[in-house]
Amino acid sequence: MSQNVMDRVRATPRCDWPVADKEQSGIGNFIGLYGGEHIAATEFVIGATLVQYGCTASDILIGLFVGNFLAVLCFTFFCAKIATQTRLTLYSYLGRIFGNRLQKVYNIVLGLGLSALAAAGISISATAIRRILNVPIQLNWYPTSAKFVLIVLVLGAVITFIVAKGFEGVSKFATTCVPWMIALFFVGMLVTLPQLLDATGYESIRSPSDFLNLLNTHVWNGSSETGQHLGVLHVIGFAWTCNLAWHIGLNDMPMLRYAKDYKYGYASAVGMYIGHFFAWVVAGVFGATAAIILNTPLTQLDPGAVTFTLLGYTGLLAVIIAGWTTANPTIYRIVLSFNVVFSKVSQKRMTYIMGTIITVAACFPCVQKADAILVYLGMAVEGAGVICICEHFLFPHIGFTRYWNEYRHQDFNTPAAIAWGVSIIFSFGLVFTGIIHRNLILVPTFVLTAVLYTVLAGLAGARQKYPAEEADACAYRTALQDYANKMHQDDIPFTVTGVARGLRVIAFGVLAGFVVSGILCAQGVLTLAVFKSLSIVLSLGYFVCNGAALIISLRKTTSEKSRIPQKIQTGKEATP
Repeated sequence: MSQNVMDRVRATPRCDWPVADKEQSGIGNFIGLYGGEHIAATEFVIGATLVQYGCTASDILIGLFVGNFLAVLCFTFFCAKIATQTRLTLYSYLGRIFGNRLQKVYNIVLGLGLSALAAAGISISATAIRRILNVPIQLNWYPTSAKFVLIVLVLGAVITFIVAKGFEGVSKFATTCVPWMIALFFVGMLVTLPQLLDATGYESIRSPSDFLNLLNTHVWNGSSETGQHLGVLHVIGFAWTCNLAWHIGLNDMPMLRYAKDYKYGYASAVGMYIGHFFAWVVAGVFGATAAIILNTPLTQLDPGAVTFTLLGYTGLLAVIIAGWTTANPTIYRIVLSFNVVFSKVSQKRMTYIMGTIITVAACFPCVQKADAILVYLGMAVEGAGVICICEHFLFPHIGFTRYWNEYRHQDFNTPAAIAWGVSIIFSFGLVFTGIIHRNLILVPTFVLTAVLYTVLAGLAGARQKYPAEEADACAYRTALQDYANKMHQDDIPFTVTGVARGLRVIAFGVLAGFVVSGILCAQGVLTLAVFKSLSIVLSLGYFVCNGAALIISLRKTTSEKSRIPQKIQTGKEATP
């Protein structure tokens, strides 16, 4: 191995290292991560928004099933495959294809889009605290209450501080929220259906057809307060496009690069079908039921008002937790994105800077329109993902050279810039002129970008062969992988043992009691008032036990890591 290759390896920033073999993770972690990120604050808003689409219940159920299936396939066969074959973050991978200068442009676009999503999570959480403090619902695009602004500022400051101080513990605690959030939506459905029956005078549900008829009559009845009347194709498109930035846009590469096998991409089904199918349906029932009980149009309600009406303080806790699990990982992604552009700013300082900007944006209730934010973010970055997908999968099959721009030593891929720019103009132009609905723009944009980039790249040098450059890159990548493996050979895995394991058993016992209380309430054994009081106590008990277990495990892991020689932990003075 040449000294030049070794010098390049040692000079490579840690963020550009491939995942070491010992860092690869089992499928259980991905089930928890997808559950934590996709059973979140946006579900309360999107589920209610779907009620306003003017669809029938069949349109919603069929559309969400098919659209989420397409999303799972994209997560698995696009994002997970590239991630496990390269073991790189999206940013490092983009650097190879786009060149460093164009990659920085992408990071700014992505960071701005994610900032809007993080602001949505904080603002949605604030609707729960708003309800506790009896602050008026914010119906305008701008805040009309100083108290609401104060709530957002405090909440944003807390979330930013937590992300800056201890993201590892925060991210792990987010995964402990998953079982409770799943139970919350399940129990919430059981408790809400009797309230819907009472409010509408509908007879009891004796069969699946009765349930579907109830949904068609009082939830998705084809009418819309907003004037929209969309069909099953629009619902399919929305479910598929909702996470466009993460699957076709490849923004889940940083997480999926840790998967032992690309098939772990199927774990995304947990998020898609529990979060983006079941939770959206339940949230739709929540919204319709609360609107009927309060005799108020759904467009005049926020998540805090809806969940408190149906579930009491447990519902408010759900909104707060969901907003927190949305904002925390999103802010972390934003910081990583902007740190690539502003490399001289420390990660902690960047967290405080972006946290402040995001918190100010969260003061404006218009950011709570999470469905629009997600779709527009996907439209903005889809073209970049399509370019990477074409270069990774298509180019080797048509005789083009993958990473040709890197081999030509260019830090700006002009064909990629043109194709990506055209994709943005094309998609936003068609949507804003009303030629095509935003939920249906994914496929035509994909085809246009793929064809345009392939043609332009072929003309710019992708048709040529670069044997010497490829051999050099292969030697460097192999040496870098060996180096990463060496640096992580003494890693201490996160484990749950002893007292922590016992606390987790207690926590899940409490969670089982929470589910049982919901079942008893649905059967009329417990009154709704008793359930609301009991459920908040059980919910807090679950988080106290699970939180304590996490703290004990983190301290044990940190203690064991402290015994490792510092040079191994930091990556200094090691030889591959």
